[in-house]
Amino acid sequence: MRKNLKAYNQVNINSTLLAADPHQVILMMYDGLLESIAKVKGAIERKDLAMKSQMVTKAVNILSALDNSLDAEAEPKISATFSSLYQYCIDRLNDTNITLNVEGLDEVVELLKPLRDAWQSIPEASKKEGLDLLKKKDNQSVVGA
Repeated sequence: MRKNLKAYNQVNINSTLLAADPHQVILMMYDGLLESIAKVKGAIERKDLAMKSQMVTKAVNILSALDNSLDAEAEPKISATFSSLYQYCIDRLNDTNITLNVEGLDEVVELLKPLRDAWQSIPEASKKEGLDLLKKKDNQSVVGA
């Protein structure tokens, strides 16, 4: 039963991702990241080392995906700042994975939650403008290819 529910949830997530715009995908990544970090903390408290390692790996993978989604050509300084932040968070998660000290998790959440909340609060008009710019950039790269 649990396996079926997990499979259903994965299909539901995949369906949502396919229908999502880039803004929604990033928001889902932030949500998944914060959820994974909460699960790391719970696993450490329960001394469930296998779950801790699995959730740290998931969180690190999400941070890497967020880092890879940065457009360094469009905004080099902002991209470099976010990239440094994501790498710092990865380092803190890896430290926590070894030391089992949850203070690093709290620090990562304190750094990332405001970003997630700011991302969620972007006005619809700005989301549309960003999506239009992205489409324009994609069209230019197809024409130039």
